[in-house]
Amino acid sequence: MTTPLGPAPGRFCLGIDTGGTFTDAVVYAFGADGAADRVVAAAKTPTRHDDLYGCVVEAMTRVLAGGDGSADPSAASAPAGSPPSAADIGLVAVSTTLATNALVEGAGRPAGLVAIGFELEALARVGLGVGNAQRGGTRAGSPSGDRGSGPDHERASGNLASAPVVLVGGGHTAQGDMRAPLDLDELHRATELIDGAVDAYAVAAQFSVRNNSHELAARDAIRQLTGKPVTCSHELSPRLGGPRRAVTTLLNAQLISVTARFTDAIRAAMASLGLNAPLMVVRGDGSLVGADFVTLRPIETVLSGPAASVIGARHLATSAPESGPDIDAACLIADIGGTTTDIAAIRDGVAVAGSSDDDDTAVVAGHATMVTALPTTTVGLGGDSEIWIPADGASGELAIGPRRVIPLCVAARRHPDVVLGMLRQQLAADTPLAEFGQVLLDARPEGPDAGAGGNDGAGGIDGEVMRLVQAAGGALQLADLKRSARWRGALGRLERSGALRRAALTPTDACVVLGLVDAEAVGDAEAARLGSELFSRQRDRYGVEIGTGAVELSRRVLGVVLRDAAEALLGVALGSDGIVPTEIRRPLAQAALDRRQRTLGRPAAPGSVGQASDSAASDGAAPDEVPLGYAAPGDAARSGASPLWGLLDLGESAGVPVAGDVVSEPSDPVPLARIDAGVAVPIVVIGAPAVTYAPLIADLLGTVSVVPPHAEVANAVGAAVARIRITKHVTVTAPRRGSYRAHWGEDPPIWHSLSEAREWATTQAVEAARSEATEAGALDPEVTVDFQTRTAPSNGRELFVEATLRVTVAGRPSLT
Repeated sequence: MTTPLGPAPGRFCLGIDTGGTFTDAVVYAFGADGAADRVVAAAKTPTRHDDLYGCVVEAMTRVLAGGDGSADPSAASAPAGSPPSAADIGLVAVSTTLATNALVEGAGRPAGLVAIGFELEALARVGLGVGNAQRGGTRAGSPSGDRGSGPDHERASGNLASAPVVLVGGGHTAQGDMRAPLDLDELHRATELIDGAVDAYAVAAQFSVRNNSHELAARDAIRQLTGKPVTCSHELSPRLGGPRRAVTTLLNAQLISVTARFTDAIRAAMASLGLNAPLMVVRGDGSLVGADFVTLRPIETVLSGPAASVIGARHLATSAPESGPDIDAACLIADIGGTTTDIAAIRDGVAVAGSSDDDDTAVVAGHATMVTALPTTTVGLGGDSEIWIPADGASGELAIGPRRVIPLCVAARRHPDVVLGMLRQQLAADTPLAEFGQVLLDARPEGPDAGAGGNDGAGGIDGEVMRLVQAAGGALQLADLKRSARWRGALGRLERSGALRRAALTPTDACVVLGLVDAEAVGDAEAARLGSELFSRQRDRYGVEIGTGAVELSRRVLGVVLRDAAEALLGVALGSDGIVPTEIRRPLAQAALDRRQRTLGRPAAPGSVGQASDSAASDGAAPDEVPLGYAAPGDAARSGASPLWGLLDLGESAGVPVAGDVVSEPSDPVPLARIDAGVAVPIVVIGAPAVTYAPLIADLLGTVSVVPPHAEVANAVGAAVARIRITKHVTVTAPRRGSYRAHWGEDPPIWHSLSEAREWATTQAVEAARSEATEAGALDPEVTVDFQTRTAPSNGRELFVEATLRVTVAGRPSLT
């Protein structure tokens, strides 16, 4: 039973997670007077990226009506059988992948960077486009007065490398002293040059975290000149590393209007249902902030989804009445979604980062940012991952992901005539091609924005492809496209822009074929079967057919999914223990997993060690517990193994190239060497397929799995139970012996003792953090202060280098 986190009963939080595949919603009650916190109702609805408002309204409506059969009428003060009304909702909290997806897909809005005091080469090293740099109204590196074809002649894109860059004189030193005056005239000329190409601005000045006066002056000048949103780099991160801060700030500027549309859609959905409550959003570090704050600093919501999954999984696993293992002591968390699998390592109740100072920052779309995020690892493996045959793979090898597609069973429900007709027709062909079994779907929104990104006007190969899809009723088999580089290039561009989506065979289809999921709830079972049969007839580079039918192929697909997920989890565990994660690819580690997978994938001999008794199986009795971290050799590894291994029957082929020393037949000699690779802690698995996948993955890793209640909506629960947390950092340096400068605000003061500098900095940071937390609605926030001093030996004594102050104010949001 958990400690009550919220105020009086009768007030509830509505948690929402807008994922790439589903939008989940929960009504969560915070207990009072000793009552437990709990999920009152839960609902899932497919995410429609072209109608975000509509799918959010649908999810909210369903969960307020009692959800999908998961209501708990005993929660808080809700009358039995009566779900809470809109008036009972005291807070709406949202986690979202919108910012991450927009950056990955290059869908951010055009923005320009004002770089103060930086050299062009330093910016180029972090991926900024040097060809778009402007200095004082002229292109950097061009003769004076030669403006060329600057970006004011055409709209910039949301791509980082193509963003206009304004180089302006100014900046400070590492001690916070002004290196050169800010050239406002140069700023005005260059800003006028690029203003027609951008929607927002980013301002980054050299050493602005030590003195932010030039960034603030530039911000005020740009706002007065253009009236457009401006983000300063010192607002986003206190860390040194100006070029990376510049990248982070520019990405933030590209997301401002995108995120504003998202929060507007959520607010409109709330208004349509009579929800009059504060709206908050989960940041990448797992904390809640107000929607208005997020609109100004949307980059901080990058990895919001993975953060919510970690919070929700921990909360559900530790608060369940039969929670089992001590999850907070140590565990691995895996969120298996439709597009990706997100993994986090937990030790002593917190997500574990590596030894690097930057291990807690987010890397998005290949760009290293300075956004603080919970340490998570994301792999492109999910229910909607594409199944394909590697061109250079081993005989019979299958690969899954990272590209996300629409499962054939789902596409057939939307376009039954096209998809089912195509599959039946292609099954009659003598030689199935790689293009067979794939369909292109028009994914553009209807209405005035329908042409955006599609380039379907007269002329252009992209437009020709779109017209073919439209002429086919919005669904065109891929085999109907010409097999040329130009057509492939057009298809790639249209998919990246979101105008087209591809439907193909996925693990979801395999689970439908094997009966592991409710086909009626997912899509068309016939399409999954036909698509699997068609794929099994394809040949690898050696001319060998991939499978011998739909069922055998589906078993092998699931085997690859399980193996890939297990390797990803083991890699995270190794990294958290200080071992290079790529060690999992070593032959010995692979051989250890191969042995266990082969042993699990074949029936155990009657009476063998580790075989569950028939009576125990029939009674549903739990197997004897095995100490964590222990994996018995041979058939003993099957102790307590999931009965689904019998369905998979992977003894002959696990879908993964197998090491030569693997025991492939029960009659083979008993191995003399014990090779083991696994996980020594429980794995907590959430997401829609958790119940199916979790015990199988745990068996492969020689551990136990925990699937908490409401695992399928854990991200939404994570949003509901997240806390408001505001952190302020102050660095104290010594510009000269006996003097200490606390770098806070404009013109940081100098003190004659470290204690004075510390006291003043603590006062400023606590007041600022407490004010922001209170404004955000934190209930009785707690303040923690951490002060660390760094010294270096010099002539037999310790010389002061710098000190860092970290002030954190955290509390539950008020539900009043």
